[in-house]
Amino acid sequence: MDRHPNDLTTDAEIDAALEAAKELEGEPQVVSAEYLGGSADLIVLRLSTGGRLAIPREQLQGLEGATEAQLSEIQLWGGGISVSWPQLDVDHYLPH
Repeated sequence: MDRHPNDLTTDAEIDAALEAAKELEGEPQVVSAEYLGGSADLIVLRLSTGGRLAIPREQLQGLEGATEAQLSEIQLWGGGISVSWPQLDVDHYLPH
């Protein structure tokens, strides 16, 4: 079924996502996230395994024109499987 971009997520879809998240137990999860501004211009995700993942900001959809202040406000959801920029209304799901 095609959905309009402004359609809201249904309760059933949320429940399905929560069930799918349970299947990820034991998989690496994001425990913290930060934006490194300036010439670095990176989103750095620290994983539960101790590893880090650095992603150039321009490679993440929705962050292209964001300010440093907007990029610096990052929230983690779903036990570390989703990263959100609330000022930008941008979420990225990070399974596995």
